[in-house]
Amino acid sequence: MTDPITFSVVQLGKYPATRTLGREGRARLDDLLEGRSNLDLVIDFSGVEVMNISFTDEFLGKFLTSHEFSTSGATVTVTGLNADNRYSVLVCVERRKTAVVVLEEDGTLSLIGDPILASTFDAAKELQHFKAGDIGGRLALSSQNANNRLKRLADAGAIAKTQVVGSSRGGKEFVYGVVGMTRPTAQHLATS
Repeated sequence: MTDPITFSVVQLGKYPATRTLGREGRARLDDLLEGRSNLDLVIDFSGVEVMNISFTDEFLGKFLTSHEFSTSGATVTVTGLNADNRYSVLVCVERRKTAVVVLEEDGTLSLIGDPILASTFDAAKELQHFKAGDIGGRLALSSQNANNRLKRLADAGAIAKTQVVGSSRGGKEFVYGVVGMTRPTAQHLATS
């Protein structure tokens, strides 16, 4: 079971523009994660008119790169981005060599920041619940390459992973689900 929570960025102001304010917001996000697992975090930029790249980097960029969300089972989605703010987020994640899931105005999910991970995320959305071999087959990737991409997506909070208990294959085996969709469960494990 997941614990959904929304962080409204407009509480920091309609025009957030300083690294100091970014640090304050990031500290609030860190507090939301403290001691929690299986958290579906939505960072909502609705009402924020414009934010500069310095604020965005200090707030979102450092937040995304300071966590491996897969260890706590957390997922992260941003929403409510206008065109200017989307650009600031895009620049931020590209510079930090990370990625983030965006809930678009039309209700679709996209991943911005890394084009290779974005194509993997698109394949994952089509599958919804899958194992590394499913992604590997879909994208003609080696098992190792598929696992590496899925690890990066899980660490970025774009997908949730659940370990297969009692796997007969040796080593650890996982089933994955895309953020914003039902998380993988024992039933998904049996049918994957």
